[in-house]
Amino acid sequence: MANKFEHEPCAGGCRVTRLVSTDRDIVVPDTIDGVPVFAIGPYFLTGSPASDGRTVTVPGSVKDVDRDAFGGIIGIREIIYGGSMETFCAFGLDAEYDIDVTTSDGHTFTFLSGYPMRFPAFDEALLAMSFKMTQEIAVKRLRDPVLLTPECESRYRRYLSGRIMPRAEQAVTSGDTGRLKELISTGMFDDTSIRELMERSLRSGKTAVTSMLMSELFSRREE
Repeated sequence: MANKFEHEPCAGGCRVTRLVSTDRDIVVPDTIDGVPVFAIGPYFLTGSPASDGRTVTVPGSVKDVDRDAFGGIIGIREIIYGGSMETFCAFGLDAEYDIDVTTSDGHTFTFLSGYPMRFPAFDEALLAMSFKMTQEIAVKRLRDPVLLTPECESRYRRYLSGRIMPRAEQAVTSGDTGRLKELISTGMFDDTSIRELMERSLRSGKTAVTSMLMSELFSRREE
């Protein structure tokens, strides 16, 4: 439960200027005294005790968040926003720690410490510096290309071009259909590649994998 709220009027409703909470899951209300919460001010969690693994839930009524809103508080590892990823990215936040962001339109992404917590700025910064680039990030961005520019998409594909097939072969050998589906959903496997994986699966006796790959080929013929 929140120990203390401070707020002020603003265009569109009210702005939360301070929220002191000892809860592990901090919830910003959607209304205060019947007034919609429209904005969040800088360092609004100042005074809340640091605790690793905390979650902050922000309602979709919030359309304006100060760039320093989450500054000065240690331990926030997840932000759940009741609006779209596009609106969240428009807030212009930067990640001080690795933070999972989930939005109501079905997108989830882990923004890395020191990088913009928004697209396409995150993609551009990661691809420019590249030392924190991983295959997992590239696969995730191609699977869920929200606000992904054509240029960044092309660069992610180039990064994965010589790496993704060996990972798919490993998934076949281990019988990991879930991982294999993730890789295929990037759109980087043509019919020939799927058949090659199916042949490997047949040789390995991975019945479930073979069935999944056959279904993939069949579904492509129907499109």
